[in-house]
Amino acid sequence: MKDEQGRWCILRMSGGNTLPVARSLGEAGFDVWTPVEVQKRRVGRDRLVREISLPITPGIVFARDDRLDDLIVMMRAPTPTFLAWNPTTRRMELHGCPYFSVFRHQGKFPRIADRQLDPLRQAERRMRPRSKEATVHAGDEVRIPSSAFGGLIGVVDKTKGRFAMVRITAAIGEMMVEVEMCDLIASKTAA
Repeated sequence: MKDEQGRWCILRMSGGNTLPVARSLGEAGFDVWTPVEVQKRRVGRDRLVREISLPITPGIVFARDDRLDDLIVMMRAPTPTFLAWNPTTRRMELHGCPYFSVFRHQGKFPRIADRQLDPLRQAERRMRPRSKEATVHAGDEVRIPSSAFGGLIGVVDKTKGRFAMVRITAAIGEMMVEVEMCDLIASKTAA
């Protein structure tokens, strides 16, 4: 049984156009995603701190493959454009999109299962600034995606600082494991 719902195709472009392509295709109604990290940098003469979004994988954007034909048509157009509704002027307007190409391998467009993007999602989650408050709470059911206990599901007993004590029940018995909270995934979203 194939999982056709969670398939992605790969779009390629120059590194500097990664976020503009993702933004433009999102405005055009495509379901696209690229892992992004937010960095705080000092800019300008006054050295003001600003948050800057940077792609983790420059030059690569993932798009749902349900509209692959539309992406191919847009890629082959001399100027990639799309129509979008402007609520202010109450009319359709023509918007441009930076150039991109759909990745091809041996004459075919490879598709990626949704689960294969989990390591990139986890890397994006790790690069986010950590919040001061706990992301999981006592009693939450979580999955540990990495380390020696990777794939196991447990219940958070208590939290201290950026770590959580997770109670894992296995065939050999019950054990307590200390895990960084940024490594935990809520079991409802981990399916």
